[in-house]
Amino acid sequence: MQQANWHSNRSGNSGVILLVEDHDMYREVVRAALGKYLPCFELLEAECVAAALPVLHARHIDVMVVDMTLPDGSAIDLVEQSRYFIEQGVKVIVLSSHSSADMLPVLSRPDVHGFVSKEQGLKTLAETITAICSTEKPVRAAMAEQKPKLEQA
Repeated sequence: MQQANWHSNRSGNSGVILLVEDHDMYREVVRAALGKYLPCFELLEAECVAAALPVLHARHIDVMVVDMTLPDGSAIDLVEQSRYFIEQGVKVIVLSSHSSADMLPVLSRPDVHGFVSKEQGLKTLAETITAICSTEKPVRAAMAEQKPKLEQA
């Protein structure tokens, strides 16, 4: 069943994050962590591409955090279907259990602004969101540190 959930922040709104993740347990962990690290952000959730698209149409989103593999497509499928919103300023962070080396084709896309491996942890995700939201130009915050590692590989 397609689903989208809204979770209000406790204080003033600093931005809106759309988390697109199909695993309920991991989505709960991300929700708790982002609530701790980024209490000024509002978190919206969707479990698949089809559930995320109506949220993009209904709400102003600052950052989409999208799992690479979803039941009805991929993060790139969602990015391609969200082109209008990305052109309007929505930033995209891909979240994956794949290594950055495996994700190189995704990381080189101009419409993907960041990548966080699930192994890097949720604090890194929060830092990447903060970095992307604190600048006007797209930032590849998590990738900047990993680029030298990729070039050495």
